[in-house]
Amino acid sequence: MVETPDTSGGTQFRYRFGAVEFDEARFQLSLDGQPVELERKPLELLAVLLAHADEVMTKDELLDQVWAGRTTVENVLANAMAKLRKALGPDHADRIVTQARVGYRFKGPVERVATGRRLVNRLSLVEGEQVPGRPHYRLEAQLAGTEGSEVWRARHFKTPETRIFKFSADGVQLSALKREVTLSRILRMSLGERVDIVRIHDWNFEEPPFFLEVEDGGQQLRDWAEEGDRLKQMTPGARLAIALQIVDAVAAAHRAGVLHKDLKPANILISGNPDKGWQVKLTDFGSGGVFAADKLADLGVTPLGLTQDTGSSDTGRSTPLYLAPEVVTGQAPSVRSDIYALGILLYQLLAGDMRKPLTTGWEQDVEDDLLRDDVAAATAGDPAARTPAADILAGSLRNLARRHREAEEAREVRQQGERMARELDRIAARRPWIWATGAVLTLGLVASLWLYRGAEAARDQAIAEASRAEAATGFLREVLLAADPRSPGASADASVREALALAADRIDERFGDDPATQTSLHRSIAGIHEGLADFEGAVKHLTRLVSLETARSGKASPESLEARYALAQALSNASRYAEAAPILDAADADATPLISTGDPLAIRAAYARGRYHLLQAQMEPAANAYEQAIAHYDRVGVEDLSLLHSLRMDLAQSYSRLGRQEEAVTLLEGLDHPAFTEAGVTPARQASARLFLGAALLYAGRHADAEPVLLAAIEDLSASYGPDSFQVEEARGALVNLYGSTGRWAEALPLITRVREGMCARNGAEHLSCLMQLGNEGVIRLQLGDADGAVPQLVTARDGFARMMGPASPGVQVMGFHLATAYLASGQADEAAALLPGLEASVMEAATPGETWASRIKGLEARVLIRQGRQAEGRARLEAAVAQMEKEGFDASVIAPYRADLE
Repeated sequence: MVETPDTSGGTQFRYRFGAVEFDEARFQLSLDGQPVELERKPLELLAVLLAHADEVMTKDELLDQVWAGRTTVENVLANAMAKLRKALGPDHADRIVTQARVGYRFKGPVERVATGRRLVNRLSLVEGEQVPGRPHYRLEAQLAGTEGSEVWRARHFKTPETRIFKFSADGVQLSALKREVTLSRILRMSLGERVDIVRIHDWNFEEPPFFLEVEDGGQQLRDWAEEGDRLKQMTPGARLAIALQIVDAVAAAHRAGVLHKDLKPANILISGNPDKGWQVKLTDFGSGGVFAADKLADLGVTPLGLTQDTGSSDTGRSTPLYLAPEVVTGQAPSVRSDIYALGILLYQLLAGDMRKPLTTGWEQDVEDDLLRDDVAAATAGDPAARTPAADILAGSLRNLARRHREAEEAREVRQQGERMARELDRIAARRPWIWATGAVLTLGLVASLWLYRGAEAARDQAIAEASRAEAATGFLREVLLAADPRSPGASADASVREALALAADRIDERFGDDPATQTSLHRSIAGIHEGLADFEGAVKHLTRLVSLETARSGKASPESLEARYALAQALSNASRYAEAAPILDAADADATPLISTGDPLAIRAAYARGRYHLLQAQMEPAANAYEQAIAHYDRVGVEDLSLLHSLRMDLAQSYSRLGRQEEAVTLLEGLDHPAFTEAGVTPARQASARLFLGAALLYAGRHADAEPVLLAAIEDLSASYGPDSFQVEEARGALVNLYGSTGRWAEALPLITRVREGMCARNGAEHLSCLMQLGNEGVIRLQLGDADGAVPQLVTARDGFARMMGPASPGVQVMGFHLATAYLASGQADEAAALLPGLEASVMEAATPGETWASRIKGLEARVLIRQGRQAEGRARLEAAVAQMEKEGFDASVIAPYRADLE
């Protein structure tokens, strides 16, 4: 066969532009119908440029494809290009545009007609023969062939089943085959079998020809699209459905920690038919990589052909049209570079042309304004401004109809809000904070009432909705008037909570004959209490909501189960874990029939369970629960990016405390995206996400990055909740941890004292937040030399943790370690020794992400031995522990007490 570069997926074409024609099959150039004599290499250059018309081909790419493996002299490319331009003549030479310092581009338009197939065959494989090493399969057709590899379709000799075999003759491409196997195993072990990712059945890496045996996933996307002009004939909705399948497949790979790095039509297969539906399959991870560094170890996968070096861009096999700008300039591929390729593919599918580049004016090819926004966000030149995750892009595409509907509804809600604002102006003028409260309540109540709209065309329901809206407006007026000092029960300066409580107590009396409005209001007010960090208030209203929903529709109804999970979550937030656990267990038992059918309730069940574990520092089960919740979210197609924001935020907290800080940082950075704001995620929620991002950076040891993020989060949370709110105190607590991690104990003490006083006054002495800050204050006093002041605080915190979460929980062990250190500093060596046997480094690390404990525990044991008179043994063990701490990079202030006992 002819040895030509495989520039177009194996298909041969006849190209025409003006009076010029180039026939790949005959490798013949003609001008005005007359053959043009030209050397082989300039013709090969023309074949490459025409196959990538209107794309910039770099000099390296042209050298690799035309002179692959051959030693070249200086200027060989420029000389061949000059000969080609001369052959094209003065009327057409300017079609070849020089891109300064980069390469060349063939300027379209070009007419192209498929004429056949062109392949390279170096393995002496013949159609009809057995597959080497697989005697049950016969080679049916060669699909691709390059210098280093060949791809064949083979058919089982007894059945119609076909497989794809990727061969490598001499091991040149063996590392890519091994890489593909490794990544396939990660995908399968993380995600299970998926219909949208091609399955690898078997492989041979023992003797040549080396090969992979792969599922036959159908046609390449570009060939499928151009067959009978199929893509252009499809409706916009059908094209969008194909795009969504591709994005979903990439999103799944990213969730498994795998980058593709070479997304393009050739690596997307499609099968099926218009009647039964088209099925997309993602293939060829030979250029891919793992961006979650712990995936291989976690899954027990041997990294065949795989390195985790992300310091180079590795663009050798990629197609320039789909390469993100930062990768072209030498940066390492990332999730966002895969997103860029997805954005290009989305644009081409929507435009109906899989060869069309994204150039100036592309917007006119996409009619839908929201889809234009999606393409623009996915292909942003700055990766920081790009859509951060494939499942966010998938959510935007899947929810297109809802987004259009919400845009219209938002206009209606704004108009209604403006009318209510005018009505409330007179009252709001007397109390500056009332307008903010009114806005929150208005949005909450209107949102709740929208849930009951259903079929708007039904006249009787429309009347009921109007009645509920009027009742809700009246209730809102009562809430605001409850702050008026002239109202019965109102104080001279009523707070938001007081005003809400005075009016909320009247719900059941006011709406006793309207259960729908009654439950809606309890649900909304519980949410407001949660936002105010008034967890007991939320528990009160959710308890009433459970009672009402159970009476209305039974304990196993979706509404009742939703309320029970919400109550369990509120109890967890209130540190009432012993009460939350049986509610969760009972709800799970009653919800099983619904969850097994793929009901969205599965998300709520996993979310509540994750919160229950997270707040008790049970990070492994918390992460598992949140991962399940997100998997349910993807599976059932819920249209709620606000919910996804919350799930990811909590999952990131779990990852931070499991030592998976970089994954946490990636998740949290992805939350700062316009799609979430457009979906209704409030500035307050985004401020909370920034708080957790600062904490994740802290746990990752990136102190210089963490401090400005935490300070900004404190400022933003203060603006949303007030300077003395629970949320702000929580952020200040994270800043205290940063000061402690960098040895700034004197700065930390007044701040932790303020945080502890605020938390304990607000939530009570038995709340987890109070105990945690009390213990942290004890640690800081200990570091500042006040062991006597530290001991009672550490004892109280440790005992409180033990009551709440059990004597072996991470918090108890960490407090126990510091208490033992305080006892030792105050001359109570025996009391310190009594606490040491219960300490386990692996358990303690779950409570203090980013810290290691084994060497510190050994050092403390050695210090106790010295104080108990066992000098020789203690000093020898202490020297080893100090050396290990120095090796692990502990701050000097942490090592100082250990070293002092050696001096």
